[in-house]
Order: sequence, then C-alpha cells, then structure tokens
Amino acid sequence: MEKIPPNFLFPTNFRNGKNVKRLIKDFNIQGYGIAVYLLETLAETDGHKYPINDIDLLSDEMKVSVPIINTVISSYGLFEIIEEANGNQFISIQLNKWLEPYYTKVDKLSRAGKISALKKKQKQEEQLLVLSQIDSSKHMLNSCTTINKLINKRNKEISNNASEKNDAEKFEKLNTFLLAKQISKDKQKQKYEDLAQASKENQIICLSGQN
Repeated sequence: MEKIPPNFLFPTNFRNGKNVKRLIKDFNIQGYGIAVYLLETLAETDGHKYPINDIDLLSDEMKVSVPIINTVISSYGLFEIIEEANGNQFISIQLNKWLEPYYTKVDKLSRAGKISALKKKQKQEEQLLVLSQIDSSKHMLNSCTTINKLINKRNKEISNNASEKNDAEKFEKLNTFLLAKQISKDKQKQKYEDLAQASKENQIICLSGQN
C-alpha cells in the first residue's frame, strides 16, 4: 500500500514574512516556488529531513541550479542544516510546527483504534467464554445423559438377571415338587402292588390248605 504523506496547513500569509519577501526580491517568484517545493519535499520524507548531498536530485527535478537551492536553504531562515553520522541534513522548524496538528490527530486516531481493537478483543474473548461455557454445559448434560443411560441399562440387566434367577429357582422348585410327587405316587403304587401280591399269595395258601 502506498504511503500517504502527512498534510499540513500552509499559512496564507507565508509570503508576507520579511525573509520570504527578501527571497522573492532576490530570486523573483521562482525563489518562493523553490522554498515551497523544499517544504513539501521535507513533509513527505521520513523524519522530515533531507540530505544535503542529494540536493542535485532536487536540482534536476526543479530545473534549478544547486547553488541557488543551497542559497535558499541557508540564507533566509526558512531551513536549518544539522549534522548527522550519515552526513548533513536540512530541516525546517516551521514545517515541524505546522505538522503538529496532523500528528496530534494521528495520535488520537491511533489511540482510538487501539481502544476499539482492545474492546473488540475483549468482546470476542467474552463471546468465546460464553460459547465455551455453553459447550461445557452441553458436554456435562450429554455426559449425565450417557451415565443415566448406562445406569438404567445396568439396572435393567440386573433386573433381568434377577428375574431369570427367580424363574430358574421357581422352575427348580417345580421340578423338585413334581419329582417328589412322582416318587410318592410310585411308592403308593408299589405299596398297592405289594398288598395285591400279598393278598394273592394268601389266597393261594388258603386254597392249598383246603385241598
């Protein structure tokens, strides 16, 4: 994304300053144009400073000689030259003052953006927490439902086992009862048969005695 240079309010009475009037007197309206061009160049550069060694590039752009540009920079109080490790730079204290409202606005917007982002993040975290609690509740409910199903299933199995056991016990008792009854019946039958046999033998003995 292309970087948008900062904007500033250019004083409408800039041309009325004595130093600017003298600049116009020395170089006609061209001098005024050079000064404005240099101010705009500083406004769009990082740190709002420009290397003296690169003045020739500005000279090519403006079609103005390097000595004239150096004179505009150093002789009318519009710019200052500062020394830095990478070479001399020229700046404009006036321009920096004109840019203060811009940076104040940028700072406010930046703070507002950070506050908005923080609030948005907090809201998202709150929403995630609510969703997490809902999921946790659903999980607990599902777990409880599953546990209840398992308990019911186990109880049913126990009940079925108990029922089967009771049926087996009843069947065993019935078999025992029927077996005992059958044995009793067989004993009774055997008793009758024994009595009949004994009676028959007695009759035979009696008949033999009579003969």
